[in-house]
Amino acid sequence: MVVFPVWAGLELHLLIPRNMDKLAKSLDCCVADYFGHIDEESKKKLQGYKCVLNAKASEESMANVARWEPAHGRFNFRHPWKNYLKVGASSRSCAYCIETLTSCLDSKDKVPEAIKNHLGSACMNLSSSSSNVMGELANTVNTMTRSAKIDMAVEDMRNAVKELQNDLKTLPDLMIQPHDKEKDELVPSEVTVVPLMDVIPVVSFASLLIETASRIEENLVKAVEELAESAQFKQPEDEKKPKQNSNTAKIVSDEGNVTALERV
Repeated sequence: MVVFPVWAGLELHLLIPRNMDKLAKSLDCCVADYFGHIDEESKKKLQGYKCVLNAKASEESMANVARWEPAHGRFNFRHPWKNYLKVGASSRSCAYCIETLTSCLDSKDKVPEAIKNHLGSACMNLSSSSSNVMGELANTVNTMTRSAKIDMAVEDMRNAVKELQNDLKTLPDLMIQPHDKEKDELVPSEVTVVPLMDVIPVVSFASLLIETASRIEENLVKAVEELAESAQFKQPEDEKKPKQNSNTAKIVSDEGNVTALERV
């Protein structure tokens, strides 16, 4: 009979990135649902943020047990399990924003199509870039290897935030729409003003999306960076290759100098 122990530390290590992946999928599905339609499978993924909200007790229990476990696998005796709790707390902070975003879905049909079309592209872009950041962070924790793409992913998310903010600034121009009417020189053209109450829901949705991106950058990214530093995660392969190439070039250069000296 072979007995394989169930390590609480390993379970915690797998739970944290799995929850971040669920957050990323929930965010994408929520934004896609607001500006369009999603299938039943996507609706199930949309509920993934609830797992993150309910994971606090499990994470704390696993961390408490993991502190007393002997070294196993990739984890030393003094592995920084407390940092996993910080990542979990930061994930929940983002999950609360996503939960509020889902509450906006009930009012999506009340927003004028012109307003939704104006903000839809920027919101989808921000959702995609935010999910990409969370995916990179999840992979960092899962593989215990720093991501070579995280800085670029965060920069893309910042640019997406600026794009959405610029679209929000031009939103007042769309609230005054020309009314379609047969041209008549005697009758002045009519103007339709979009009621403010019809615009507030989509503005709230966009603002919450920006807040989600802010929490990802200020809380989640920093929490994973602290974990990577404390646990001494491996450097990405992209940073190792240049060093190897430079060492190889140095060896070739030294060999060339030796050959030149021998000829002299």
